[in-house]
Amino acid sequence: MPRCIDLFVFDLAGTVVRDEHQVLDAFLAAARAFEVPVAESLLRERMGWHKQRVFETVLAEAGRDVAPAAAMARRFEEEYAAIVLARPLQPTNGALQVLQELAAAGVKIAFNTGFSRSTADLVLRAVDLHHLPSVASSEVRAGRPAPDLILRAMELCGVEDPARVGVAGDTPADLAAGMAARARFVVGVGCGTHTLLELREFPHTHLVADLTELPALVLQACARAWEQNA
Repeated sequence: MPRCIDLFVFDLAGTVVRDEHQVLDAFLAAARAFEVPVAESLLRERMGWHKQRVFETVLAEAGRDVAPAAAMARRFEEEYAAIVLARPLQPTNGALQVLQELAAAGVKIAFNTGFSRSTADLVLRAVDLHHLPSVASSEVRAGRPAPDLILRAMELCGVEDPARVGVAGDTPADLAAGMAARARFVVGVGCGTHTLLELREFPHTHLVADLTELPALVLQACARAWEQNA
């Protein structure tokens, strides 16, 4: 049976790496440091975004000048690094095995993230995935929900056809970016910041409780495609 996908692009925190409130806690700590009030609900809605853009919206909704957003994003990085030092990062259920299984089947693996490069590297090193291609929000013109992160990952991996690309993430922004990139698979993962019930409200192709369901999903979809084209 021919393979119907060449590349799978995964989000990091909440998808491949457990997010046990480390990201939210870092956001809140950075906001407190700048004495900016922020509701947790606003931050959840913007999970997966470029962190400076998150703080720009936080400041705007608080009626503040958005100029400190870049400094707040840097403070977020510092807070996150300190938090994960105290509460080390772990892969989500079965994530590393799934990545190995896909790679063994000839599927290229890449990561995209709303983190900056320095924070992305911190996360990737924590789960020994730093040897694989990755794209950080600081490296593209527009972060999620724009498709730029995914398109750049495709460039890095030499894959041109989005119909042979899969995207997986735990936030509405991940799903929006995957749909904007016109990926074949846009998979919402329910083990991160948003539940499957919440993700169901946003455009997607598939929903899974965690990444352990992904290989079977891809295999079944490829089998159906092969049967239809036979």
